[in-house]
Amino acid sequence: MARRRRFTSPEDVATLNEAVEHNSDDNDLGLRRRTISLLPSLFTISALAAGLTAVHYSADGRPALALALVGIAAVLDALDGRIARMLGASSKMGEQLDSLCDAVNFGVTPALMTYFTLFGRGAGAAQDWTWMACVIYSAAIVLRLARFNTLLEDEDQPVFHKEFFVGVPAPAAALLALAPVVAHVKFGPGWWSLPIVTSLWLVLVACLAFSKIPTLSMKTVRLRQRLIPALLAVFVVMVALLLTQPLITVLIVDLVYLAHMPFAMSTYLWLSSTPAAWEATGQERRAIRNAGRRRPIQRRRPRIRL
Repeated sequence: MARRRRFTSPEDVATLNEAVEHNSDDNDLGLRRRTISLLPSLFTISALAAGLTAVHYSADGRPALALALVGIAAVLDALDGRIARMLGASSKMGEQLDSLCDAVNFGVTPALMTYFTLFGRGAGAAQDWTWMACVIYSAAIVLRLARFNTLLEDEDQPVFHKEFFVGVPAPAAALLALAPVVAHVKFGPGWWSLPIVTSLWLVLVACLAFSKIPTLSMKTVRLRQRLIPALLAVFVVMVALLLTQPLITVLIVDLVYLAHMPFAMSTYLWLSSTPAAWEATGQERRAIRNAGRRRPIQRRRPRIRL
């Protein structure tokens, strides 16, 4: 049996204490890293809880509270990815968890909220048709998220593709899909809450989400320096509206988002046919575009397949 080493000199005791402190620091550091890596997932799970609770309150006849919870879920969903990148805690598991929670929060939840709020107390064939529209919307969001995950691994796309989403992203689609519910809560029953109108609207939003229509990614939007004061003023107005008239603000945001889509499509088509502008800055792109307008070049623009 090996003999135990005896520490008799002060130098040996100091060495032992240093080794113990170093091991303790390593353990504390590992514990902190594991705790930090869980923080983005906690945001994602909290967003899921908010989305599912929104379904509960809409079924319970409290759609205003359900809409507020969907807004909280959207904010938490926007924060979890940014926090993961800031803390260096990104992981494959976190990406898959975020995608699955998005499918619930922005696919299943808006469909069930629309059904419970507008159609749940109906009867007959209209109720069946509206349920089919809800299923179509949810399936389109799930398919859109699956396609988004596969496109992330595609490294053969041009550089400018990162400036666009393929189709309407899931959070924006949920905001659009809930427009009839928002109008119903704000203004009461009307043409916007008719079964046929709401069903067609859900199917339309589903088609926009799963289509290949390009929409701008706000993460990569380049702003002109002289436009920043005006945009700050618009932001202040929108915040004031959100605090005083949140439902009206949601409807305004829906209209603005729909209005931006022709601009996004035009920009995408121009970039597709102008490789010189792919890696150019905003000012350089404007110069290239102005030069092309002065001397138009006959090119066949690529078509966007829906």
